[in-house]
Amino acid sequence: MLSNVSKMPGKSISLSAFDCQTGEKLSKIKGSVCHDCYARKGMYRMPNVINKMKERKEFFNSIDFVPRMVALLNKTRLEYFRWFDSGDVQSVRMALNILDVVEATPNKRHWIPTKERAIWLEAIKQYGRKLPENVVIRYSATMVNHAPPKSWQHSSAVVSKSAYVIGHECPAPTQQGKCGECRACWDKNVKTVSYHKH
Repeated sequence: MLSNVSKMPGKSISLSAFDCQTGEKLSKIKGSVCHDCYARKGMYRMPNVINKMKERKEFFNSIDFVPRMVALLNKTRLEYFRWFDSGDVQSVRMALNILDVVEATPNKRHWIPTKERAIWLEAIKQYGRKLPENVVIRYSATMVNHAPPKSWQHSSAVVSKSAYVIGHECPAPTQQGKCGECRACWDKNVKTVSYHKH
């Protein structure tokens, strides 16, 4: 179920970008961060990938998702984990399940990129307690070269060139597309990370 993301210092899990709620709307808007989305073309259109995404969606929505996901994470020795290397959270229930997994794996550092602000606001409200210290939920700006909302504690932006960088500039383009030693996405002290459009 987990993705081996060779460019990152840990594993990830994905859902189909075609199932994104906000992303589906943004994909039709030129200049948005989801227009010409990498996860809606190329290898992501292959039948085996499509089938795997369907399998993961069923997994996310299974009644025993939390204990199974915790077990998967505990099998890996890697400290860093990214939720959604493609796709996004799809419901408040899914978001609450993710928070339960985060809470049950304090030995992992979790990064959750998202455009689903309303879902996460409601989930955090229902969660009813302080978010675990080992998670960063980064709300993404919706348009390329635009600043993300200042109201969200942690955020990200997509930029076409360095002149538009806000906060920490992702070093991956100068490191063969890899994180290298950078862990800014998982760092609660980094308010905004800017990624170069690709």
